[in-house]
Amino acid sequence: MQNPWIITLVSLALLIIAGLAFYAGKLLWLLQQQKKQQSQQAQKQQQQQLQNQLYVEQSIYTICKAVDAGQCELSEGALRVWVLLNRLPEQQQGPLATDYPGIFQMYQVIKDMPTHQARKQQSKQATAAQDKQRLQAEQDLAAQIMAETSKLLQRFKPA
Repeated sequence: MQNPWIITLVSLALLIIAGLAFYAGKLLWLLQQQKKQQSQQAQKQQQQQLQNQLYVEQSIYTICKAVDAGQCELSEGALRVWVLLNRLPEQQQGPLATDYPGIFQMYQVIKDMPTHQARKQQSKQATAAQDKQRLQAEQDLAAQIMAETSKLLQRFKPA
């Protein structure tokens, strides 16, 4: 009588082991698929970051080209370029305020000035005072901003 019980228990144990082995194999396969998917997502994210960086660099170049050609006011160009420089990866930024002090100073002058609808809603005297301050800063920093614009054109020149 012990013989059939032993055979039954061994058969049952083998079935349990086979089931657990199948389950473990399935989990390993799922883990492998998950790692593969994460790798693909990381690759897509890296590619997206590179595309964003290229877009920022091209935008900086285009704005600097417009400032250099006189198609864009110095204050507007400085504001836009400063914002874009801050969107570059940290290892590519460097000490922006010391690398581009004229653009930084212009940004500091105009960063809090209202634009669009807020500008239209303020008094004419406030708008005139801000325009005077902006134009004076443009005049004072023009040579420095133009030199920095040339520096940026060389830095971000398309290959």
